[in-house]
Amino acid sequence: MFIGREKELAELNHLYNEDCFQLFVLYGRRRVGKTSLLREFCKNKQSIFFSAEQSNEKLNLEKFSTLVFQHYKEDTLEPFTSWEKALIYLNNRQQEEALVLVFDEFPYLANINPAILSVLQHLIDHQLQFGKIFLILCGSYMGFMEKEVLGAKSPLFGRRTAQLHMKPFDYRTSVKFLQEFSAEEKLMLYGAFGGTAMYLKQVRPNRTLKENIQEIFLNPMGYLYEEPLLLLRQEVQEPGVYCAIIEAIAGGASKSNEIATKTGEEAAKCLKYMKTLQELGIVEKETPFGEKDSSRKTLYALSDFMFRFWYRYVAPNRSLLEMDAGEIVWKRKIECDYSHYMGLVFERICRDYLLYQNSLGNLPILFTEIGRWWGTNPHSREHEQVEIDHVARDGNDYLICECKWRNEPLDYSVLCELRRKADVMTLKRNHTWFVLFSKSGFSNAIIEAALQEKDVILVSLEELMYETI
Repeated sequence: MFIGREKELAELNHLYNEDCFQLFVLYGRRRVGKTSLLREFCKNKQSIFFSAEQSNEKLNLEKFSTLVFQHYKEDTLEPFTSWEKALIYLNNRQQEEALVLVFDEFPYLANINPAILSVLQHLIDHQLQFGKIFLILCGSYMGFMEKEVLGAKSPLFGRRTAQLHMKPFDYRTSVKFLQEFSAEEKLMLYGAFGGTAMYLKQVRPNRTLKENIQEIFLNPMGYLYEEPLLLLRQEVQEPGVYCAIIEAIAGGASKSNEIATKTGEEAAKCLKYMKTLQELGIVEKETPFGEKDSSRKTLYALSDFMFRFWYRYVAPNRSLLEMDAGEIVWKRKIECDYSHYMGLVFERICRDYLLYQNSLGNLPILFTEIGRWWGTNPHSREHEQVEIDHVARDGNDYLICECKWRNEPLDYSVLCELRRKADVMTLKRNHTWFVLFSKSGFSNAIIEAALQEKDVILVSLEELMYETI
């Protein structure tokens, strides 16, 4: 079943129907669904789908030649001796009808032969742009794709006709893989598996939430038991250093100097590694809402839920799990802590909800900025730290938000506390609305307050999950 990339597929088909040369660049992390999207797009079209390998140029050319000759039912031709000859051959054969030509794992080819980028540039400028080949360059090495293929110094700069950085799904799309579960269970599974299509496909509808996590994460033979380690080995050259950085962040180090100290790496070098992890979508950099990106208050956190879950519950307990203690780990390490773990997950879910509703114009303001805010209360003797889950702004109009993943209804005291925290922010405010999200609904007092106080918006779990079926 093809889930969640309908818009991207429609855009690709729109480009295809223009019936002219296209150079489409697709990139994103492994397992995110790039290949699935391209294979769906290629259905019922003339297409050649080549997945490059980490071998040498001769072997890649031979395998590509075999695919080309199979497509045209040729069995007497010798393999191409260069990519230039191969593409000229294809272009000459496709003067009257479109052909989708996919180079999956394109960075492998470019690493073997960097000149292939200049070859493509020359062919596009002098031949391909006048033909009907729909050329797709796809890769998982995001730094390479952004700099060497899309960057201003790339030979291909200005030649691409469209591009897509494919990212993991938000909660609204992710839960469509989990239709057999309750609303609460869907979000709890999302908190463990994240929005990566391949991971979500591992969840079995005939298993409980606990059974799925035990079988997929806590079983040494499970699909995700070693996934973060395998993924890093594929993506980076020094996986051990990156693992140490991720482990430091997962263990509570959130500032760059703390992370450097914990890992024993030089601060400047550590920042470079963290930038790569940001490009991979594993780590996120965050500053308080309204402050510059260079703020001293900058914090780092794990943005990928699968990595966050794995480093919180799997990595510290691998010796136990190797002894077949998955049941004990679930009971003593996960089950009793998972509600606390879901707090940050729920904040992200609420943020996605706000972004979606904002795109539909369903909020009191059409915000252009959103973020988390934290700081010191200057009016407090103890200099207490104040945190606000989400602040969204349009000019001087604001949404101030609180997100509660609790087993009891949210009470009126939470609204009073949120108003107090909002007054701590040194931001000029015109109109302000207070948005409260609650997993377990709301008390009668706060429901009555929302009816009378026009600046209060309540969002229940049911509303969060509306239209996700």
